[in-house]
Amino acid sequence: MLTRLLLPTPIAVAAIAATAIVFAVGGWRLGFWTDDGPGPGLLPFAAAVMLLPLLVLVLREPVPDEEPLRATPLFAVVLSLIYAAVLPHLGFLITTVIYLTLWVRLFHQQSLVRAATLSVALTAAGTFLFAYLLRVPMPLLPYSS
Repeated sequence: MLTRLLLPTPIAVAAIAATAIVFAVGGWRLGFWTDDGPGPGLLPFAAAVMLLPLLVLVLREPVPDEEPLRATPLFAVVLSLIYAAVLPHLGFLITTVIYLTLWVRLFHQQSLVRAATLSVALTAAGTFLFAYLLRVPMPLLPYSS
């Protein structure tokens, strides 16, 4: 029974269920309706309520030949969480170059030069697209707004 719980499907279902519960509670607190119409909490609450029964169905369906849980996807999630936590302090440019360099180097086993070149190019493209073409306000450098 314990080995079945350590498979990716039950772990993913538990993580999605926890997220859905957080959304449901947040939606409840925001309120479902205002005098003008639907409130800000209606959509997250409705999505969470519809998602939870689907997760029960996912758990009931057997997954043929499911591999045991590997650490690589968990490391990718941790790396992404660190990126999100550091972004407001180091700005978009520095954080994204470091994040993409680590991602390409660790998960795609590319050389450090290739990983750094690719990350600088992708960061420049993202900055050009969002900051200059779409004019999305973003902190490009540390402690800028």
